[in-house]
Amino acid sequence: MSESTQKCPSCTETVPLEYSVCPFCGFGLLEYELKKFSFKPSLREVFIRLYAYFRHPFRTSEEIAIATEKKGGNIILFLFSLFLSLRYYMVMVKSGVVFSTFPIGPGGDKWSITISMGFILFLVTLVIMPLVVWLMYKIFLFIATWLMAKFAAILGSEATTKQFRSIIGYSLAAITVGEFLGIFFTLMGPSGGLGSSSSVNFIDFAIYIDNLYGSPVMWIFKGLMIALWLVFIIYSSISLRIIGKMAWVNAFVAIAMPVALFVFFFYFSGVLV
Repeated sequence: MSESTQKCPSCTETVPLEYSVCPFCGFGLLEYELKKFSFKPSLREVFIRLYAYFRHPFRTSEEIAIATEKKGGNIILFLFSLFLSLRYYMVMVKSGVVFSTFPIGPGGDKWSITISMGFILFLVTLVIMPLVVWLMYKIFLFIATWLMAKFAAILGSEATTKQFRSIIGYSLAAITVGEFLGIFFTLMGPSGGLGSSSSVNFIDFAIYIDNLYGSPVMWIFKGLMIALWLVFIIYSSISLRIIGKMAWVNAFVAIAMPVALFVFFFYFSGVLV
């Protein structure tokens, strides 16, 4: 293909660069280029596309191939980070740690407000921690999706790295739902009764964490997350098959192998619970 020609995204035939419509299949080349570089969805459009993605993955994957964007993936990743942070906060709650309080104000006959350290921890969990977790996972996904896209290209994928990241971003919605449900699973877990925060040491808290994540209810949660990772693999494979124009087996392998390694290290090896 020379500088004066282009490849049709639909039928992959070589077409002169000045053509706005593919003469072989009728695909709108000009419309494709305009959408490809100018599509900036609103928040409402992101959730509409998300709903459509899980209801009609084949058709929506074709739309993502044309109108690729990263806003949807960033929103889903932030929700994942928020729910993950809240789940860790619920671990603190279930541990039974009693936080100290301190007054704010002049005191005496004048006004004063008593603030609990637990309330401050909740605000940190709700505001600061999600941003930190989101940034960490964003960097991790940036590197991981680049590597996965290169691996997929070896297996025959024609998807760009940007398209690949859109696929992964929207598929992560399944895992985000799991993290949301994980908040309630944590609340159903065994309580620790550790007492005053001033008398709790790291070893006691670590023992409670082991007991919590070794409890039956949290093993059910891990099983749920495995099932949702399978959903993630299925939908990502469908999208990669459509966008990357590759064989089903190759698309599945390109997604499943890296995800299987991630799930093993982060759910079963003890790297992260």
